[in-house]
Amino acid sequence: MIYKFIRLKLTIAVGLCVLFGTSPSFAQSSAWKIGLGNSLTTYDFVTTQGVQINYLKKGSGNAYSIGYEQAFLDTTKFIGQGTSKDLYYLQHKSLAKILSHLEWSSALLMNQFNAVGDVQNTSFDYQTNYLGLELGIGPFVNLGKGWKVQAQGKAMGQYLLQGNQHVGSAYVDLSQNKDFNQLKVFVGYAGILEKKINKSLSLYVSAANHQTFVATKQGESSLNFKTLNILFGIKIIGL
Repeated sequence: MIYKFIRLKLTIAVGLCVLFGTSPSFAQSSAWKIGLGNSLTTYDFVTTQGVQINYLKKGSGNAYSIGYEQAFLDTTKFIGQGTSKDLYYLQHKSLAKILSHLEWSSALLMNQFNAVGDVQNTSFDYQTNYLGLELGIGPFVNLGKGWKVQAQGKAMGQYLLQGNQHVGSAYVDLSQNKDFNQLKVFVGYAGILEKKINKSLSLYVSAANHQTFVATKQGESSLNFKTLNILFGIKIIGL
């Protein structure tokens, strides 16, 4: 009986090593990511008369991120233990492979969603600081030699910390403006390229498109943001 039990555990362990050991992507551990870069923002503004203005131009600002990511199936936590979970994924290899190539992520983001413009020889600009949480999910592919590429769907909520509109020599506090001081909910997508330096450290670059979808109501103004976030950062694995 003991011999059969030991043989079963060894069989499961070997099978999982063959399944997951053929590609380093199957042995994912959790990781923390720190990034900084730029946020390029376009304002889509509709006036209370329902007129879409066209004199606002794309602006740039800083972007900062600290986040956490993990594969849906982290085999390092149970491989070789001979448990029912081992046996289940050994018998469902396709499911195991899909889950091992799928990651979720969460991040705290600070963004400056800025814009500039001019009308009738009067120039103005918007300078803002937003803070919020971003969630992501998507597949990744290992390209070999430590390279990895990933695509993610994104959802993000951002709230205004501080903002000003500069018109001529005057400044207007945007914290009192409903088009800016409401919670901004974004959806979008991102592409991420990563290079592993050693077993505990990777470098990455990401490009993410986000957009809000505030409905235009009769007699009310509306403001939507379209942003491109480009981040460069480090990924600390296994903390």
